[in-house]
Amino acid sequence: MRLIIFLLIALLVVLALTNPNEAEFRSHMQQKHGIAGSLSLKVAAIFSAGTSTGVGRDNYFIFSRYYIGGDGILPRTDLAWGVAGKFFDIEEEDEMKKDGRENSTRF
Repeated sequence: MRLIIFLLIALLVVLALTNPNEAEFRSHMQQKHGIAGSLSLKVAAIFSAGTSTGVGRDNYFIFSRYYIGGDGILPRTDLAWGVAGKFFDIEEEDEMKKDGRENSTRF
């Protein structure tokens, strides 16, 4: 039983130490989307209110969620989850099309 608890704690520590930061996310965007990804982050920084860098990060210690907007003109748009040094893109519009919610009306 102690071994299982030790392994779980070790796993949580490793996940916390490998939680990617905003600079790593910017690098990921540049590698994946090229110049378009870099420019989109620059445009988000321009339209953000205050001294924001354009990219926001919700840090949950062992993983993070990256987003743009939500503090100025741009509405908040979640971009990716980061865990263990990897990024997993969020595809909200594609999920809505699959579920058939694209033409639904809210009351």
